[in-house]
Amino acid sequence: MEPPEQELHRATLRALTRLMSQWSSLDFQRRITAECGVSLDPAAVRALYGLGIAGGSARPSDIADDLHLSRPSTSKLLARLTEAGLVERTPDPGDRRAARITLTDDGRRTYEQLFTAGVALLGGATAGWDEAEVRTLAALLTRFTDGLLTGPDPTAQTPAD
Repeated sequence: MEPPEQELHRATLRALTRLMSQWSSLDFQRRITAECGVSLDPAAVRALYGLGIAGGSARPSDIADDLHLSRPSTSKLLARLTEAGLVERTPDPGDRRAARITLTDDGRRTYEQLFTAGVALLGGATAGWDEAEVRTLAALLTRFTDGLLTGPDPTAQTPAD
């Protein structure tokens, strides 16, 4: 029999895996884009979300890393977004040799449409919850994500007892 804490972690991991799988699925991404009238493929949606959350600008290599794409695939994606008028290359103020990818005004509006659709979906998923429950969920998810980003390396070996 497992200790209760380990079973809680297992249940949490199952729920998180299900959430990530659902949120990133092609059908779910198509539903979001259809609801807000945006015609983009899921990789483009994820790129716009990432840029929007990052303040509207990022290095191409950071975008590739965030999306788990190769550099050539990222280059093709950014070319499509540039052609659509959603992003543009701008000089990196911190490194004159480098460039950043920046949301255009249309890109920012599209990001806001997608973000608003995501907020509406969260509102639907938490319908019937009281405000305290939604605040608790937001606080715990933020704390959890921060812990993942700053916590110990999960692949590190711990000494045997």
